[in-house]
Order: sequence, then structure tokens, then C-alpha cells
Amino acid sequence: MMDSVTELVQIGELADKLGVSTRTIKYYEELGLIKPGERSPGGFRLYGEEDVERLTRILKMKGMGFSLPAIKEILAVRDVAKEADKVVVLNEVIRRLEEQEQQVEEKIRKRREEIGHAEDLLRDLRRDVALCKERVRDLEKPD
Repeated sequence: MMDSVTELVQIGELADKLGVSTRTIKYYEELGLIKPGERSPGGFRLYGEEDVERLTRILKMKGMGFSLPAIKEILAVRDVAKEADKVVVLNEVIRRLEEQEQQVEEKIRKRREEIGHAEDLLRDLRRDVALCKERVRDLEKPD
């Protein structure tokens, strides 16, 4: 875990740092996605660097459209890999992680396609605005 208490942060500080509510973090704890590394003598949740990295990863996956059950499965596979001491287990973990990698690649491909469509629409809208402005100028010209 962490070497000193100064490296640990309370839930409010963590929430502020990552731009989420403390309720979100507590909900993720209830689901078993994250757990505080320690508690202060007063009972406050304390999070270390590894907790921050895990929560950051969760938020990235959520932002990419992964459901919370899917995120839980992804993290579980990763957690198994950290503890695995058998080749057969690690080979299964590799297979599952490669499937997840393909899912993320597909999401990225779709997002790039969506961005391309949005850029096309933006160009069309700018052209429409320019045409309308030109039409306004033509109508405002004295005959």
C-alpha cells in the first residue's frame, strides 16, 4: 500500500480531482468496482495512488460507453491476471483481455466515424450560414 498517510486522499478530494461526486465513488464501491485502501482513525475513506488509477480507468471506460457490469468484468479479469500463478489461467486472461481490446478498438473506430460525420455536418452548416448571409447582403442592397 502507501508508504505514508500524506499520500492518501479522502473521498471528497478524490471526487474533486476526478470531477465526479462522492456519491458516484460510493456507488462504485457498493458495486465492488473500487474499495478504499484504508480508513482514517475517524473512519473516513482514504484512497491511494492505485485507487486513483483504478477509478480513473473506470471513468474512462464509462465515458467510452461500457456498462458498469462490463467494467466490473474487465477489472475482474485484470485483477485475476495480477494474482495468477498458472499459465492456463494467464492464457485465459490474455484471451479475455484481447477480446476487450477489440471492443475498445471498435468503439474508437465508431467514434472516429461519428467525428467524420459531425465534421461533414459542420462544413454543411457553415456553407448554409455563408449562403444565408450572402442572401441577406443581396436583399439589403439598394436597387
